[in-house]
Amino acid sequence: MTRPASLTALLLPLLLAACGGGGTSTPGPTPTPGNAITTRLAACPVVNTSSDPAASSCLAGTYAGKTLGGAACSLTVAADGSYTFASPALTYSFTPTPQAIRVFGHQTLPDLNQVIWLIDDPLTATEPKELDFHATWGRNAPSVKLDIQGTKRLAGGGSTSVTCTVAL
Repeated sequence: MTRPASLTALLLPLLLAACGGGGTSTPGPTPTPGNAITTRLAACPVVNTSSDPAASSCLAGTYAGKTLGGAACSLTVAADGSYTFASPALTYSFTPTPQAIRVFGHQTLPDLNQVIWLIDDPLTATEPKELDFHATWGRNAPSVKLDIQGTKRLAGGGSTSVTCTVAL
């Protein structure tokens, strides 16, 4: 099913998250009953893009899913933004420094929720880490899932990246 251009236009600012800031407001509509992850994400502050570490504290918890190859993977997030990403091909822990780049956003529309969180610290580590967290759910969502991509840049060049998908 194709989505109207107006829906794409509304989602584009959140996907291009590096463009600015925004204020917070009350959480969005109630998610699908019985899904603890969408309940947790729906309680996050509604904000266009924020670099405030407090904005993403609502993500604290563990998310378990599968890699593209079907292997088990997980992400455990602490309220301060530190996290552990685990999969057979890539496992690492990350504790943000004051120089860490953070972008958090939560957008709600009728029958659509979207939460993004990007965290990266390219300057302070020998092997910088990056995490891209993107969840969409609701009847009007183009896909109902949470994709988490963990990336570790390797000393001497190159990187290892794994996508962990969590069903919502």
